[in-house]
Amino acid sequence: MIYVSEDQLQQVQYLIEQSIQGNHLLFEAEDIKDALDTISDFPKIELDDEYAYQVEHHIERLILSASLDQKKAYLESLDKKTFRLMIKTYLNIVENDLFERSKVRH
Repeated sequence: MIYVSEDQLQQVQYLIEQSIQGNHLLFEAEDIKDALDTISDFPKIELDDEYAYQVEHHIERLILSASLDQKKAYLESLDKKTFRLMIKTYLNIVENDLFERSKVRH
């Protein structure tokens, strides 16, 4: 479990909101395209315990980085495979957020 402050939560929500609008502030369009083109090179990625373990500490460090520049610098320091997994994870988070918003509530 990752514990975040109210400010950190607001930053994450802002990044997700921007991504929903097509503004991926953490990633360049070419990096997203590259990750999506090469994702089939990985074994089938599911959000299981092993996958979560691979990226959890990276997500935590990303969230805890104070500024957008620090977040980008951290992402750029990752090896290519981990960077692509982070893009996949990020897009999954955005997709899940959109899915949750679209549910009809009775």
